[in-house]
Amino acid sequence: QKTFTVNDYMDMGLGWHLIKAKSGANYVWHNGGTGGYSSSMALDIENKIGLIILSNVSAFNSKSGAIDGLCFGLLKNME
Repeated sequence: QKTFTVNDYMDMGLGWHLIKAKSGANYVWHNGGTGGYSSSMALDIENKIGLIILSNVSAFNSKSGAIDGLCFGLLKNME
């Protein structure tokens, strides 16, 4: 449930990012990490598809953001 609007494409609800893609798809997303791992989770509620990526790439690594891109790329291919 939306509790805060970030911009035209993203709201927040109980700590979750509620993303409205330009394609019209709606995703629930969150990521996290620390010194030893990074993770990303995205859900497409309408199509009942979800994906979780757990990695041993440090959240402080300059390429850790690629985990989120991989998560959404794989999720879109699953639709």
